Amino acid sequence: MKVLYISQNMNNYRAAMYQQDVMEEFSKQLNVVFYGPGFKGFEPNEHIKNVINKIGGVDFIIVGHSWLLDKSGANIDPYPSLHLEDSPIKKYIILNKEYTNLDAKLKWIKEKSFDRAFTHHHDINIFKKKTSVPFSFIPFAFNKKLFEKFNSENKDIDFAFSGLLKNIYHKNNAQSDARILIMKKLFYCLGDIPIFLKKKYSNNKIFWNSLPRFPWQQKIAILIKNYRYLKNEEYVSMTKRSRVYLNSLSPGGLVGTRFFENMASKALVFCEESDNVKRIFPQNCYISFKNDLSDFEDKFQIALSDSYERTKIVNNAYELAITNHSWENRVKDITDQIYKHDFN
Repeated sequence: MKVLYISQNMNNYRAAMYQQDVMEEFSKQLNVVFYGPGFKGFEPNEHIKNVINKIGGVDFIIVGHSWLLDKSGANIDPYPSLHLEDSPIKKYIILNKEYTNLDAKLKWIKEKSFDRAFTHHHDINIFKKKTSVPFSFIPFAFNKKLFEKFNSENKDIDFAFSGLLKNIYHKNNAQSDARILIMKKLFYCLGDIPIFLKKKYSNNKIFWNSLPRFPWQQKIAILIKNYRYLKNEEYVSMTKRSRVYLNSLSPGGLVGTRFFENMASKALVFCEESDNVKRIFPQNCYISFKNDLSDFEDKFQIALSDSYERTKIVNNAYELAITNHSWENRVKDITDQIYKHDFN
């Protein structure tokens, strides 16, 4: 089938790989024409009917992750002249960052009369009720091209974390303080900046690359080289080198891509207890600790051990990820649902 995929060109987007991963996977599985800022032939004021005619017709339309604006209060639709509500063919959307500007996004989805929406958030019944549009839960995943092959890189990092300590700008969908509390267990800190490892953990090889919550501390951390942005290839290499990786839920309770990437890299997923994690993974695929960290020390030692129990968990997670949780699986799931509901 021929598909019109409406999105910004995400080739040079630094913040997350998954948007580009999904677009590449769609282009492998279907005959895809990409349309949007950064792609050849995009016209900001063009009407959807003209777009369809110009490319010689398509079977259906997908609006990708990056189309709607996330900034609260901003005009949700950057190119209203497209008038997707006038589309003569079926259209679908992949909702992104459900923890920000959500009401505006759902209102837009309803107004544009989408045939179905796909979301990485588990609250699909609430979304359907607000829009009268069917929603399907599609978890995040990992890029097989980057993570599938378990290569010869040494597991020389015992415990790892890289990323923002906590997103403070979405108070109604706030993350827990787990990353902050664990950092303070491991390190002596000045504010959100870890200064040096505590003696108790000095025999562990820990990679900790955290970005503080507050902009002024972020500037200091970057200036003193306490934090640096990892390029994709650096992040992949670091993940593959790690024996254990700290995971926590994203804002809105989302189970992010890191869970899947860790599993595919044979880095043990070490995370907070969560029903959202249990919804996706069997409990024999990760090690969880209580939200108050009361059992953190015991679980931490199990995670770092060479025990049969730990090895079994890592192998279970790896096999599950490779079999069920790649973007190849997700895109096939999306297209299967589209065919099932609308093209039988």
